[in-house]
Amino acid sequence: MDKYEQTKQVLNRNVLVVGDNEQADYVNTELKRYNWHGLSVSKNCNSKELINKLEIKIAIVIFSITEQSKTYKLIDKLKSYFKRLNWIAVLTDYDAKKTQLDPLFTSYFVDFFHFPINYTQLSNCLGHAHGMAGINTNKVGNSKQSDKETLIGKSKLIQGLKEKIEKVSQVDNSVLLTGETGVGKDLCAAIIHQKSNRADGPFISINCGALPEHLIHSELFGHEKGAFTGAINKYIGHIEQANNGTLLLDEIGDLPLNLQVNLLHFLEDHTIERLGSCNKIKVNCRIIAATHIDLEHAIEEGKFREDLFHRLNIINIKLPELRSHKEDIELLAKTFLSEERARKLILTDETLEAMLIYEWPGNVRELKNRLQRAAVMADDSELNISDLGLNSQKIKANALYVSNQTKHIDTETLLAAIEHNNHNITAAARELNISRTTFYRLVKKCNIKL
Repeated sequence: MDKYEQTKQVLNRNVLVVGDNEQADYVNTELKRYNWHGLSVSKNCNSKELINKLEIKIAIVIFSITEQSKTYKLIDKLKSYFKRLNWIAVLTDYDAKKTQLDPLFTSYFVDFFHFPINYTQLSNCLGHAHGMAGINTNKVGNSKQSDKETLIGKSKLIQGLKEKIEKVSQVDNSVLLTGETGVGKDLCAAIIHQKSNRADGPFISINCGALPEHLIHSELFGHEKGAFTGAINKYIGHIEQANNGTLLLDEIGDLPLNLQVNLLHFLEDHTIERLGSCNKIKVNCRIIAATHIDLEHAIEEGKFREDLFHRLNIINIKLPELRSHKEDIELLAKTFLSEERARKLILTDETLEAMLIYEWPGNVRELKNRLQRAAVMADDSELNISDLGLNSQKIKANALYVSNQTKHIDTETLLAAIEHNNHNITAAARELNISRTTFYRLVKKCNIKL
C-alpha cells in the first residue's frame, strides 16, 4: 500500500495545501497534530488526480495579497473539475488595518487565516468545511444536474422545451423565460444553470416583486456599512453573490423603472457600485429573467424600458400552460405523489378523469399543491375529487359535455383523422372538434399505437 492509499484509510481527513514547498510543508506538519493529513503541492501542480485519489473535499492555499487574481485563476481551474471543493485562505502578509481584500475574496473562500496561524482555530474551521462539503456532496453528487431538478413530461411540448434548454445551456447569453404563474420558470432557470459551464458557480435567485421598493436596490447591488440608516454592516448584493454563476431575476416585470436603469447599465458594462461606494466592481454572471407579464404590452404602457427588454430578450423561451399538455398530468401526479412518503396513495380513474377535464389555472404549481394537500387530508389510500378540492359539479358538467362530443368517435374515426393529418395530433384533434387531451384519452381507450 503506497502513502496515498495509507492516507486515504485514516477517516478521510485529507486536506490539500497549495503554496511554496517550505510553507506548505510547515503547515502540514502542524496539522498532523490535529489528525489532519495534508498533501503539499505547488501552485503550478495539476492536482486533479491527487484530489480524486484521496477524495479531498477541502483545500488551503497560501498566498500573498498581491497574488489574489492569480490565486482566483488557480481555484477556477480546479473548480471546473470539483464542484464541492471548499477553500480556506492563508495570507502571508495580512494587516487588518492596511490590507484591502478584493471584493471577490468571500466568493472564493469559506474563511481565511494569516501567519502566525492559530492551528486550533484552523482545525475547527477545516472540520466545519469538511462536514459541509460532505452534506453538499450527498445532496448534489458530482453530476452537474440534481436528480430533483428535472422537467417531468413526455408530451411534444415538454420534449421541445427540454431541447431548447439543452441549446440555451451551451451559450452564455441572457435568457427571458415567459409564461403564466406556476408553469415552472424558476425550475427551468435552475436546469439551465446546472447544464451550463457555470454549474460550479452559484445560482442566485431574487424575486423582484416580493421585496419593498426601497430595499430592492440594496438587495441587487449591495451596500457599504453606514450607507443608510440601519446599514450596520457591509452587504454583498445578489448580483455580486452570483459572480461566476447565474442570477435569476424572477418577476422582472415588477422591477421599478428607476432600478431598470441600473440593471441596464450592469448588462452593458458588467460592473456595479454598492450603495455608499464610488468603486466599480466587475461581476461576471449570467442573467436569466422570468416574468408572467407581457413585457411588450408593459413597454407600451410605459412600465418597462424597451432597451432593457431587448437586452434581456436575446433568447426567449415561453413555457407552456399545463392545460396545453394535459397528457402529462398523470405522470406529473404520480411523480408528486411518490414524493409523499407518509403513505402510498392511489389515483382512481374517476379522479384522473376529473384532473384531465379541469383547466388548472395555477398550472403545475397548483397541481402539486392540491396533491400535497390531498395527501394529508385524504381519509384512505384512494384519492377522490373532493380530496383535491376540485368543483365536482363543474367537473361533472364538463365531463358530460366531453362525453356528448365523443360519442360518435370510434376507432376507425380516430385512425382516419390521424391518417388525414399525417400523424399531427393537434390537427387531428381539431378536425374532430375535441381537445388534444380528449384525443389522447380516446387513443388510449381504443388501444391505438401512435
